[in-house]
Amino acid sequence: MIEPAAALIEAIPLWAFPLVLSVVYFLCAELGQACHRHFGGGAGSAEDEGQVLNTSLLVLALLLGFTFSMALGRYDDRRGLVVQEANDIGTAWLRAGLLPAPLAQPLQASLARYAAVRQVSPLPDRTALLAKAARLRDEIWQHTARAQATLDGSRATQLVQAVNSLFDTSTLRERAVATRVPPPVILLLLLISSVSCFLLGYLLDAHGQRHRLASGILFVLISLTMLLIMELDRPSEGVILVDQSAMRDLAATLAKAQALPHPS
Repeated sequence: MIEPAAALIEAIPLWAFPLVLSVVYFLCAELGQACHRHFGGGAGSAEDEGQVLNTSLLVLALLLGFTFSMALGRYDDRRGLVVQEANDIGTAWLRAGLLPAPLAQPLQASLARYAAVRQVSPLPDRTALLAKAARLRDEIWQHTARAQATLDGSRATQLVQAVNSLFDTSTLRERAVATRVPPPVILLLLLISSVSCFLLGYLLDAHGQRHRLASGILFVLISLTMLLIMELDRPSEGVILVDQSAMRDLAATLAKAQALPHPS
């Protein structure tokens, strides 16, 4: 049940997300008012119903804050790993430059091509891009293995460590891009927010009020908060995208360096 529901939510475009949620929340409030008219208690029960609404809104606020923090943390991780991988590629490229020319050139060329590939976020659905990156990592390791055999112990260790750090960060970056807020958390958040809107409508009817404008503003605010969470959680959509400029700048720098004549 969770997987089909999560797939349905995933199918909703981000631009339509607040609109869909606002409509759902409005319908939940209308349903709450209808239920109170048919099944609700007298006016004296409004205070108790208000306590239930306050508790529901408190739980919603806590879950919204928790989910937003989780999504923002994952976004920060993705952004930091772009910079970390660019630094690791640059370090490996500099270490390769200390090799003799016949060994340095092919390794640096492979690292420059790898940086060019990693300019684009390694999303799970970009299988061709991920496969090309994997082939380049194999190529980089082959050049590293040949080079380290000709070096003394300390320089060989430094080169291998730089390349290993690059590979480790590449794996972390790919996993970070693929990792999302768990679907049960999103579903629970949608459930609690819908129930809160239902209870709001139920309580408003208990007081004999509609307050559709104020309720509508609240529904829009909750929907926009949910949109922000989904924006942070979907690295391939929306306007909040992970900045790839560190990798683009590195790729441009290495491409320019590769175009310069190497000293003989």
